[in-house]
Amino acid sequence: MSPTEAMFVLFESPSHPMHVATLTLFDPPTGTAPGAHAADMVGNLRAHTEAAELFRKRPFHPLHGYPWWRLEKHIDLGYHVRHTAVPGDGEMADLLSLVSQMHSMPLDPQHPMWEMHVIEGLTDGRTAVYTKFHLSLTDGASGMRLLHRTLSVDPDVRDCPAPWSPSVAAPTRHPSVDPRGVLRSGLNITGELVSAVPTLVRAGYHGLTEEQLTLPLQSPPTIFNAPTGRARKVAARSWPLNRLRRLAACTGAPLEVVVLTMCAGALRAYLLEQYALPEAPLTAMLPVPLDLGEVPTLGPGGNRGIGAMVVSLATDEDDPLTRLARIADSVAHTSGIVAALSRTQFQLVSALTLSPIMLDPVRRVLDDIPPPFNVMISYTPGPTRPRYWNGAHLDAVYPIPTLARGQALSITIASRSGQLHVAVVGDRTAVPHLHRIIGHLDTALTNLDAAAHTAQ
Repeated sequence: MSPTEAMFVLFESPSHPMHVATLTLFDPPTGTAPGAHAADMVGNLRAHTEAAELFRKRPFHPLHGYPWWRLEKHIDLGYHVRHTAVPGDGEMADLLSLVSQMHSMPLDPQHPMWEMHVIEGLTDGRTAVYTKFHLSLTDGASGMRLLHRTLSVDPDVRDCPAPWSPSVAAPTRHPSVDPRGVLRSGLNITGELVSAVPTLVRAGYHGLTEEQLTLPLQSPPTIFNAPTGRARKVAARSWPLNRLRRLAACTGAPLEVVVLTMCAGALRAYLLEQYALPEAPLTAMLPVPLDLGEVPTLGPGGNRGIGAMVVSLATDEDDPLTRLARIADSVAHTSGIVAALSRTQFQLVSALTLSPIMLDPVRRVLDDIPPPFNVMISYTPGPTRPRYWNGAHLDAVYPIPTLARGQALSITIASRSGQLHVAVVGDRTAVPHLHRIIGHLDTALTNLDAAAHTAQ
């Protein structure tokens, strides 16, 4: 088990489950009997009995020490693939309530740490699938790519693979344990970090003098940085992507900046409601995929990797267009720093950015230490063409992240076939009335749209 994988196993506790998930919604194939699609999907999934190594391994602790992987010969698909129903009236709110409960429950380390729940009973006839992976197996972005590889562009295909099929999940790479190689790697990493210092100093000087650079530990204390428990709340909604693209064209801002401005407006409105908006602007940590032209490989050791950058959300600004301009400046300047670093340098800087999260217990004692960032916002572009699984049309995709210690709110965004899908995940106690953030997202988009057209 690699140090990163071991970290996710060792840092898990009953109050801090370390898993990510994806909620997908499918329209049943034409001609399917009402209520029959979920059962058909479960049967088809369980028929894929051959599983890749990624889905057959579970952690174990020899002598209660450093965790190792134990590879199972077979997996119990009756345990991992579950069939359930939406409670209540079968509305979207009922589904999200069920998903909130599922996302609050940790995975069992006595089994390979993944689950797939096929959910029937939505009044609109769609079938929901909630898939959960432990972070020691894969990160959220890689898990989504894995799920997408099971889909087809042809609605007539009826032999789509399961996510655990060997044809979908690449074999695990086993890193070398040659001590000389480890020493060389350590020296190379040290050299990369040292060589990054001049770039960071130059960029930091210009960024600070122009008030465009957002540094870790500059973030104001907020209710989003309170201690968290195990209980989660999930809210989600979709918007037409063309609406945001028109707004991006109108303002001259990148689509990602428009999305960030939408989120910033919603967080500002929510905190004003709670009488908890700080005078200083909130900051967001943006995961950055490290895709440097390599062939993507799924599975441990084959992920393309994730770095992190911190940007200002300008939540101290009331005017939507001014807020958008400030966010665009922050993103552009921080992106310039990222572009000036090598892959290894950026990974090291990202680790330093995120390291204060590991010191959350210390921050609880030393109240003057600010959080490294206020909220995580991740944006993952998805496929532009329609996708199908055995004829069922993929209608919506909502990535659902984990919550780090001291981080009580996370927003994940995915685009797919003309739709922008947004999921908001929060600690049930620390972030009350979380569903109102979804309403504020719509209001923020409307206000930004109105301001942009008024300015023309």
